[in-house]
Amino acid sequence: MKNINLLNVYYVRGNNKLSMGRLALKDRRIFFEYSPEFIATGLELSPFKLPLQSGVMFCEDQIFDGLFGVFNDSLPDGWGRLFMSRI
Repeated sequence: MKNINLLNVYYVRGNNKLSMGRLALKDRRIFFEYSPEFIATGLELSPFKLPLQSGVMFCEDQIFDGLFGVFNDSLPDGWGRLFMSRI
């Protein structure tokens, strides 16, 4: 596939690391697909915006520039971005 950036996403709890799925960026749009192993856990991290189901999903909201909120929460805030720009 051309012009697609992929990022594997993991759910880590203690020493356990489970593939949650993958994010993809294509044509300035962000997509997500759960891994079958994560779906089998039944763990709903974002039931309204990112329901636990198979298939590729697209975030229609532009609140976080098209990124699902559950993933945006893991990014640095304004202070963290300022700090990183100075190192």
